Amino acid sequence: MLKRLLILATPLLVAACVTDRDSDTLPPEAAKGKAFAQANCASCHAIDDGVSPNPNAPSLRRAANRLPDWAVASSFERGIQVGHTMEMPEFVFEEDDIANLLAYFEVLKAKD
Repeated sequence: MLKRLLILATPLLVAACVTDRDSDTLPPEAAKGKAFAQANCASCHAIDDGVSPNPNAPSLRRAANRLPDWAVASSFERGIQVGHTMEMPEFVFEEDDIANLLAYFEVLKAKD
């Protein structure tokens, strides 16, 4: 009986181990930045690369490679929508949100 249970459970355990490896390998700050992006940006931007839900919104990987870090950070800090249309909503960032997003952007840049 135990042997049958192990045989049936093994594929499920293997599948659980293979899911979303990227989240496990991200530094903690970048993982928080990715989570923020998924919660707040994914309705318009592709989170990594690919086709964005809004055809006017670049993927975050593309956006991360467009401007230097200081310009992105400054834009986030001031709420200025550099390079965006009026479609871009304003965000109220909590403590560390900007640093976490920038950490995730660095991961996206490193993939290229």
